[in-house]
Amino acid sequence: MKIAKSVNRLGTEAVYNIFAKTKKLEKQGKKIIDLSLGQSDFKSPKHVVDATIKALKDGHHGYTLPNGIIECREAVSRKIKSLYNANIDPERIIIMPGGKPTMHYAISFFGEPDAEIIYPDPGFPIYESMINYTGAKAVPFNMLESKDFSINPDKILSLVNEKTRLLILNNPHN
Repeated sequence: MKIAKSVNRLGTEAVYNIFAKTKKLEKQGKKIIDLSLGQSDFKSPKHVVDATIKALKDGHHGYTLPNGIIECREAVSRKIKSLYNANIDPERIIIMPGGKPTMHYAISFFGEPDAEIIYPDPGFPIYESMINYTGAKAVPFNMLESKDFSINPDKILSLVNEKTRLLILNNPHN
């Protein structure tokens, strides 16, 4: 079987190696504060677990609309309104199963050879990996700890050129 050459450009994410090491150390009885995956170290709230079980028992399973269940998108819209006083139509909200598929789609839409995609560094490892996968040039904008990892608009604008297809801004960032 022949695999696409683009797979060789994916690279790896060191975070999974770190996660495996933390699990091994925990099994050895070491006390670990694991910051590798960003996975919660607390149980899901009881009311969420109960609601999930009830929904499954009531037959709410299977496919949903591709942009998410409308009640969920409406709840997100209300939350955005309460946090930022911004009105976002629920039809403009897309519910995704995490950051990786979201970035995969966004970067795949714009990335191809001879294109450039600007991304924050340090940041989510999938940025550079997916940009490389598409064949585009990954252009990092460095956020320095000494500058509180803040975004410097002038630095970003200096990186934009005729080949720039996408600028990834993430704040607060990973």
